[in-house]
Amino acid sequence: MASWGFEPDVCPAGSVFPSVSGIILAGGKGRFMFGEVKALWPIGGETMLERQIRLMRPWCREIVVATDTPRLFLPIVPRDVRIVTDYAPGRGPLGGMAAGLSLAQSRYAWIVDSGMPDPSAAAARVLLARCAAGGWDAAWPSDAGGPYPLHGVYDCACAGKIVRLAEQGTAGLSDLPNRLAWAEVTETEFAQMGIGFRFTRSARSPCDLLHSGHAAGELI
Repeated sequence: MASWGFEPDVCPAGSVFPSVSGIILAGGKGRFMFGEVKALWPIGGETMLERQIRLMRPWCREIVVATDTPRLFLPIVPRDVRIVTDYAPGRGPLGGMAAGLSLAQSRYAWIVDSGMPDPSAAAARVLLARCAAGGWDAAWPSDAGGPYPLHGVYDCACAGKIVRLAEQGTAGLSDLPNRLAWAEVTETEFAQMGIGFRFTRSARSPCDLLHSGHAAGELI
């Protein structure tokens, strides 16, 4: 059994992993049309946010929702879910990442964008193992199109790097790979472990959910 040298949690499979915070980036810019917010899109009888919390909760020490519109989510999140305000409103995902990583109660954090309906704890465990073993700032899934920082595992010690990037004002998510020391787990590696790559998919509209097998609340 692996020993990581800091506070562990036992994952459902019985292996020991470092304690992990789950951070959902609910932002304020994730809107499609008519003022719809991605985190509130209906999916299988619940909102996207409720689904993500449900899928992430069994493996996470805590769930944190990072947003610049906290009042919007107060009525729907469970009482044990923390809502934090983006570090720099209007800075896109970087503002939420900076706040979430700075305030997380665990050494590592699993970050998921609110538009991703299928966060995968199995994939996150693989990313965590890669991140912790190499002492990286982050580990991201990747395919031929590049890495997916918005379904990644981060060492919360890298929060300061993301804070500085968010403070620049002109920086965006595309600048992140040049600022962090990161490792990748490729689509092929996930496939070899029997983990599909669907978890990286981000819905662009509520219609995407209706036509992707989620209408009845199927899980993967």
